[in-house]
Amino acid sequence: MKNRFLNIILCAVALAFATLAQAADIAIEAGKEKGSISIASFERIMKENPSQILVVDVRDDREFKKGSMPGAINIPVGDVEKKMGELPKDKPIVFVCPTGARSGEAYDTVMMLDGGVKAYFVDANITFSGDGQYSIKPR
Repeated sequence: MKNRFLNIILCAVALAFATLAQAADIAIEAGKEKGSISIASFERIMKENPSQILVVDVRDDREFKKGSMPGAINIPVGDVEKKMGELPKDKPIVFVCPTGARSGEAYDTVMMLDGGVKAYFVDANITFSGDGQYSIKPR
């Protein structure tokens, strides 16, 4: 009975450590433009540990409703300044849009107004699908 109980405890501990290891934050690699995240880094985070970042889609509501990335929230670029207080300071934020233009503008706004937020933007061409799928290509 003791051995069986010990085996159960050891298995539970091993599973707990495996879960922690999988949830470890993945390093954010800078892209070519100041403030951008590399495409490879962004895609790896989205695949392996998407909860480590907050994806903010800065397109307008109409565009966002047609499809975005899993877990993304929508704050149109014109509303970023008004909604600064809603942005978390405990995890990195990654702004996205189809070309990097609006997401870069959102990044600049946040950096100008609140240096305490860890923010990045994807400087690439992104195509969004209605089913949560997306594709990213360098500009």
